[in-house]
Amino acid sequence: MRLFLFPLFISGVCAGKYNIFDHLNASNLVPGSDCPPLYYGLNCKVPYCYPPGGSVQRGVEDLFCKCKKNFLSGAHCELIDCNKGVLSNSTLRCECPDNAWGDYCEWTISKLLADVIVVFYFGLFLALIGTVYHAFIQPTTSTNNLSSTPPAPTNSGIRNQQNRTRRNTPQPPAPPAPAPEIRIVERVVYRENSDAPPAYDVAVASADPPKYTV
Repeated sequence: MRLFLFPLFISGVCAGKYNIFDHLNASNLVPGSDCPPLYYGLNCKVPYCYPPGGSVQRGVEDLFCKCKKNFLSGAHCELIDCNKGVLSNSTLRCECPDNAWGDYCEWTISKLLADVIVVFYFGLFLALIGTVYHAFIQPTTSTNNLSSTPPAPTNSGIRNQQNRTRRNTPQPPAPPAPAPEIRIVERVVYRENSDAPPAYDVAVASADPPKYTV
């Protein structure tokens, strides 16, 4: 039974691939060339890449066609994968059924739902990892950091450290003591002058000269 299903699986995978050169004359794609079909240039080393699906790239030893889309393959990007569609003989483009769309019929409802489910479960997985990290790993890390951090110095410790710093730091010489202050006191005696005649005692005292004895 399994051997019977395997060929069906292979045929189903390859059913959507078409060769573009089955609908084109390969000898006329490179006009004015004496090289074999689908090659041109110096020594006929440049391959013809079917536009717009491929471009010529330089390899280690020779040139090759690099296909621009994931649904193009072959030495000349001539194999087109239309998935569940078919290749049109007139336009050489993929014609999709009603339940598929895209240039190569690569989008379907089931594929779109599958991509949405994958994105949803991937976001759910990231949210679960974040929850476990915040619940278990981060608190343990914070506790280890707190245990390894030295205690903060208290006010008395800071004051003692400042005092030791002051004692160890050389102090500048003290300034000389100031000279004693000398105060000069001036005594001013005011005598009252009057235009009135002097008193009797004052007049007698001034008129009576001192007496000297021999």
